[in-house]
This record gives sequence, C-alpha cells and structure tokens, in this order.
Amino acid sequence: MKGSAGIAIMPRSQSNGEKTMKKSNLGLVAGLSAMMIAGCETAGGGFGGMANQSTAMGTAIGALAGGVVGHQIDDDKGRYIGAVAGALAGAAIGNYMDRQQEQLQQQVANSGVQVQRVNESTIQLNIQSEVLFDVDKAVIKPNFYQPLGSIAQTLQQYPETVVHVYGFTDGSGSPQHNLQLSQRRAQSVAQYLAQQGINSQRFVVQGYGEQYASAENNPQDRRVAIYIKAIDQANPQAAYTPVF
Repeated sequence: MKGSAGIAIMPRSQSNGEKTMKKSNLGLVAGLSAMMIAGCETAGGGFGGMANQSTAMGTAIGALAGGVVGHQIDDDKGRYIGAVAGALAGAAIGNYMDRQQEQLQQQVANSGVQVQRVNESTIQLNIQSEVLFDVDKAVIKPNFYQPLGSIAQTLQQYPETVVHVYGFTDGSGSPQHNLQLSQRRAQSVAQYLAQQGINSQRFVVQGYGEQYASAENNPQDRRVAIYIKAIDQANPQAAYTPVF
C-alpha cells in the first residue's frame, strides 16, 4: 500500500434524521486514512466496512491510494472546504470545456461511453454497468481499462475541474443492496482513475442505488455517470455542488 487517501464525501439533502449525523462527518472523513493503514482493501476495489457506514447517510465513501484526504465538510454549512487546485475565469470556461469534450469524444469513440454536454461548465460521461462490471459485481472488467485510462489522460490535461462519479442501479433487488452496489461501483471507477494519477481532491463520489430508476427497470438504469464540472474563479465551491 503506497499511502492513504480519500475522496470527498457527498451528502444528500439532509432529512431531520440525517441532520443529527452532521457532526460525525468530519471524523468519518478523517478516519479514512486510518482505515487504509489498517489494510481494509477488498478484492472489489472498494474498502471493507465503508459501504456499510455510508449507507446510513446515503453517501458513498471511497479510499484512494497515493494521496491525502481531499475536501472536508464544513460542519455548519454542509459545504466542502479545502484548497482548490485551479480555477478558471468565467469567460474561459466554455472554450476550456469545449476542447475537453472534443478530446473525450475522440478518445472513447466506439467504447460504449456516451459523452454529453450538460451545460457550459459540465460534461457528462455515461457508462452502462454491463460494459464495466459483471452482474452484481464491482470489479472493473479488464477490457474497460483502456477507455478509463483515456478518460484519466484527458482529466490530467484539464485539471481545473471537479470529477463527480455517481453509481446507479435499477429497481430489482433490495434497496439497501442496490445502494451498496452502486456505491462500490462508483468507488471502483474513481479509484481506478486516481490510480492513473488524478488528484484525489478532485473527486466527489456517491451511489444512488435505485433512487432514479425507471418504473420499467430499464437496463440503462444500471450505470456509472461521470460529471466533469469546471471550477469557476468566481464561485469555486459550485463545482462541488451535487448534480442530483
């Protein structure tokens, strides 16, 4: 194990019951390093015990090798605090993301990755779970290392962004199982990208389970979505705002 690291914890909008857990968030983030040192890595690319802890908060917690804990939670305001690696002037964001989108489309062509522009400052990559994982597993298929490596290469070349990795399932199975599976899958993708050299402070990772599944349990519900959000100098915190 090269070192200890963590990806930012992404809280949902808190219900009354969840608000009582706010004070534990900072300790949970800080505890990721200790969990890594204790050697809790699992074969699935996630880290044992963390998915169970995160279920209660509806969050996905990931640990990444080779860095430090990234952004932490401001306990009073529920916002991320910490150093921002880089930021863009508002007028430059559109061109910056245009070039990044074009490069991504070229690099992942015919790989099963769908590249979409959400708005001027956000790019979405949609990857069906069947392409990434075996059924009910969170281990990335070896034949998808190359597309993920290409994505990581582009992310390295365009560092003034925050990388949101979200996992989703359909409605088959229990809600708890689906939530944990979506978390592990999102963790696996974020961890692989981090292993290619992406700074762990850039990641926000969450599993949503079946929360956004269609009534028909469409296979397209089972996916990992990567949202790349530009960091605006005028409001860098906005890049960490959840998409959902």
